[in-house]
Amino acid sequence: MPDWSIKIVPAANPTKDAPAAFVPDIEDAQAGDPLQAQDDDIVTWDNTTGDEHWPWPTDANFNPLPDDKVLNTPLYLSDLIPKGGSSHPQYNVLMPGIQGNNIPPTGTIYYCCKCHLQERGTIAVTAIPTISTS
Repeated sequence: MPDWSIKIVPAANPTKDAPAAFVPDIEDAQAGDPLQAQDDDIVTWDNTTGDEHWPWPTDANFNPLPDDKVLNTPLYLSDLIPKGGSSHPQYNVLMPGIQGNNIPPTGTIYYCCKCHLQERGTIAVTAIPTISTS
């Protein structure tokens, strides 16, 4: 499975609640672009700012999920990332939601910074393609 990185960079128009932005570490990516990943890929965050950040899962409206629904579960994205540091542990992408019959499952993982709630990002997830043996 591929490994992906999301950079945490200073925001173009920083505010107190959003001093930074999430940018997929791929060519021509911009702040706000979703990271395109597959189920079971590995994602890490690289903090290039002078502030601490903490990627945290949210619902589709970017409301942070409660600690008891995240801690010690597969939803947990990362520990607090120090300034200039990288995330730990690595996040193993899981397909969100329910997978339908004969339709390639897709979904979006929504997250924010637990320290700066207006810093928001998404991971667009697709299923691992199956190979037909017939």
